[in-house]
Amino acid sequence: MKRFLILFLIIISLVLYSQDAPASDDNAAPGSDEVTNAPSEPGSESDEKTVGSIIIGGVNIDGKNYQQIGMRLDIPIGKLGIGADIQLLIDEEGKIREDDWDEFEDYLDKIFYLRWAHKGDPFYVKVGGLDYTYLGYNILVDGYSNMIEYPTYKRIGMELAFEGDKFGGELLINNYKELFSDEPGLLLGMRGYYKVWGDLSFGATFASDFNEYNGLRDNDEDGYPNEIDRYPEEEKYATEYDYFLDQSGSTAFADSAVVYGIIDGLKREDLENFNNKTKQSVAWGFDIGYPLYKGSFANIDVYGQWAQIKDYGNGFSAPAFRITAGPFVFRAEYRHTDGEFLFGYFNQAYELERAVYRGTTYVTKQETLEGVPSLDGYFVGMHFDGWGIFRLNVNYQDLIGEDDVSCKSLSGELAIDENLFKKLAAAKAYYMQSNIEDIQWKTPSTVFGYVLGYNVSEGTAVLFDYRYTFKDKDGDGDVNSDDEMIKSISVTTKIVF
Repeated sequence: MKRFLILFLIIISLVLYSQDAPASDDNAAPGSDEVTNAPSEPGSESDEKTVGSIIIGGVNIDGKNYQQIGMRLDIPIGKLGIGADIQLLIDEEGKIREDDWDEFEDYLDKIFYLRWAHKGDPFYVKVGGLDYTYLGYNILVDGYSNMIEYPTYKRIGMELAFEGDKFGGELLINNYKELFSDEPGLLLGMRGYYKVWGDLSFGATFASDFNEYNGLRDNDEDGYPNEIDRYPEEEKYATEYDYFLDQSGSTAFADSAVVYGIIDGLKREDLENFNNKTKQSVAWGFDIGYPLYKGSFANIDVYGQWAQIKDYGNGFSAPAFRITAGPFVFRAEYRHTDGEFLFGYFNQAYELERAVYRGTTYVTKQETLEGVPSLDGYFVGMHFDGWGIFRLNVNYQDLIGEDDVSCKSLSGELAIDENLFKKLAAAKAYYMQSNIEDIQWKTPSTVFGYVLGYNVSEGTAVLFDYRYTFKDKDGDGDVNSDDEMIKSISVTTKIVF
């Protein structure tokens, strides 16, 4: 089976590459979404043709280096869009990574997404990888992505939106695969709105993570997450004591190893087991919006919104404005919380924050709300599409409470249009951190990186993809040590047809 897959990929790649490519600059490798190492979703300018690439290069997954041979396709068929991502990962011994091919879910992973239309159309749905999902005016779901750890962890989510003359709705599901876990659960968000008078609309939002513990990484599925499991790939062992006891068959031998300091005395039963454990978070909210001004040059929307996190606090933003003028979009909000509340709770880094290691156990994101005080402040956001030369997004939040306690968030992205220079295949840099007391370069919620691509010839590019995240492995609340920085580097050769 493995040999057949390799042969299939090679044959298909050669056939596709041998086809004559159009002699236009549209052949440039798409770079706007390369941060995820995934195929860009077709935009309106490319919906009439299939866009694809052959990927050959290296990638690091779970600290192990692999050579990858892959093929990625964006196939538009009218309003239908199909994204395929087929890849083989080969380790240093020349063996294929079996974890990608040993379960039915693995074959679903090869379909990167299925899409009908685009968000903003009367009806839109997308299943698979989600780059940036929001509900309403973003008070609860703000830029959620299920691809923050792609390709190490592949999730199959869904977003849906529809709009009628008087009413509409939106839906988010983070990962269907969680329904098949030992403790089923998923992140579900939905919003509906109704135009009660003219363009004046009222909306209601509901969002819930049915099991935050599904955010834990447990490679051997023994109930002990990787951070506390001494042998994360061996289901039989969780501590050194387990290993010595199994190998020797003697409790006295294992106890002696503890006495002489060869191993520590931690036993399997001393660790917290997360099998059969669930923890649910629930939130809901309401919003009202009205287009204050509609003009040929600019549109101004005024809105307000309120949300509550069950068993915790609530917050609102009002007055709030959104100004759209050609390529420029600006948002400004006054924000207030009564404590134990975070705006944009389900954000782009949510999959990294669902459950985090603290000392000897795990803390879910909703449990971190207990330390959030009452806050007041502002949010501003700006998007600018710079005359087809660059794209810039910047968002900043600054909230202050009693005793000058603050809650700040900062995110930004700058991308240069890949068609600007003939040899440029991709150029993009991004940075994000959310809900921290002071803006710092490195925190557990920080994600940053950059993508650079060079067209070595027509239809062939070399891409350098660098992504950095941080994990508090020792539970001290900081990410200062070198091993707490998770660096993903990918150097690939991409052939576009």
